[in-house]
Amino acid sequence: MATYHKYECKILALLIGSGMSVLSMVGLRMVTQEGPRKCLKIYEGLERAAAPLAAASTTTATASATRDVKSSASSKSARRRIRRRKLRESLRGEEIAETTEEKGTKEPRGGDDEDVDTTPYNLVTHADRRASKDFLERSLMAAFLLKCLQRVGFFACPTPDNEVPGVEEITVAALLLRNLQLLQFNAHEFFETRTDAEHRFRGSRPVYLGVAIYPGVARFNHDCYPAVTRYFVGRHIVIKAIRSLRPGDVIAENYGPIFTKKTLAERQRALAARYWFRCTCKTCQEDWPCFENLTNDSVRLRCPTAGCSGLHSRVRVSKPIKCPDCQKKICLEDRLACLRECEALYECGLADMENERVDEAIRTFCDALKRFHEVACPPHRATHLAEIALSSCLADYGNTWRPAGVLKIARLEK
Repeated sequence: MATYHKYECKILALLIGSGMSVLSMVGLRMVTQEGPRKCLKIYEGLERAAAPLAAASTTTATASATRDVKSSASSKSARRRIRRRKLRESLRGEEIAETTEEKGTKEPRGGDDEDVDTTPYNLVTHADRRASKDFLERSLMAAFLLKCLQRVGFFACPTPDNEVPGVEEITVAALLLRNLQLLQFNAHEFFETRTDAEHRFRGSRPVYLGVAIYPGVARFNHDCYPAVTRYFVGRHIVIKAIRSLRPGDVIAENYGPIFTKKTLAERQRALAARYWFRCTCKTCQEDWPCFENLTNDSVRLRCPTAGCSGLHSRVRVSKPIKCPDCQKKICLEDRLACLRECEALYECGLADMENERVDEAIRTFCDALKRFHEVACPPHRATHLAEIALSSCLADYGNTWRPAGVLKIARLEK
C-alpha cells in the first residue's frame, strides 16, 4: 500500500470511533501522505522561514533591554543568557540531525535538496489569540494522533509508552498541532452536483463529499456578497467570477454566511465564532436585506458623469436631477432603460436553463450582469437571482452525478 493507506487503514475503525472531526482527519492526512522524513523537512523549512522574524524580534527586545541596563554586571548576564540560548538551539539541531541519520525512517531517502512545499503550513493559525482551553484540546488531539502514528509503524523506532517521545516524534506532533490550528480557518468543503432524474437544474443540489485545503484559495478574503463562485473538477478547485470586477477591486469569496440567506446579526455571529473576525464588507456596512425583504427597487443607479461615483435611487421619471457628488444635472432615463434590458436578459437566461441550454444561459447571464454593473449598483433582487443561476450553470462544468437512466437517454439522443 502506498502513501497514507499503509498507516490509516490499520486504525480506521479507531479514528471513526473516536468521534474526531473531519478537520482532525485532514490534519492527520497532511502528515501520513508525506511520510516521516518529509514531515521533518517541512518542519525544518518552517523553522528556517520563522528564524529571521524571531531574530528581528530578539534584536528589538535586546536593544530595548540594553538601553535599560544600569550596570556592566547585568549586561554580562544578558550576554550569558543569549549564549546559553544559542547553545541550546545548536544542540537541538544536532539532536534532530542525529535522530534522522541514526534511527532513519521507512521512507526512501531523497537528496538534501529535495523540494518540500511548505505553502499549506504558512496559512494563518491565530495561535497567539487562542484561549488556553482551545490550545489544550488541540494539543490533546495532536497527542492522540501521535500515539496512533506510533502504533502503525509511522516511525522506524517508536518510543515505548513509558518513555518521553523522541525528537522526531515531537516534531511530527508539533506539525500535527499546527495543522489542527490552521485547518480551522483555511479548509474548504468540496462537493459534487447531484441532478434530478427529470431535469438538469430543477431539483439539483450540491452534495458535500469531504474537506480539502487549497492554499491559494484559502488566501481569498471574505465578502458577504462574493465576487466569485467555485466548483470542482476531480480534485481541482475552479474559481470563476460571477460579476464584473474593476481594477483595484478585492476578489473576495464567501466563507459560508451570505447576505441573501442570513441577516447581518446571523452573519456576524457565525463569522466571529468560526473565523474570529468582524466582517466590515459593504454589504454589512449598508445592512442589505435578505431575499425575503429584497426587491428590485433597492437598486442604485450610477451617475453617468465620467469619474463620478454618485449613486441614485431608482426613479421612473425622465426629468433631469442634480447629482450631489459632481453637482451636475444628469438624466437617468438611459440607465433605467439599460436596467430594464438586463432584467429581460435575466429572464432569457432562466429560460435557457429551463431548456437545459447551459452554454447559452452562461453567455446571456454574463452579458446581462456585465451591463448591470456598468449602470447600477446592488442590492437588486433579479441580479442576485441571476448570479445564483450563473453559479449553478458553471457548477455543471464540474463534478456532477446524474441518475443512470438519464445517461442512457442522453446516449440514445446522440
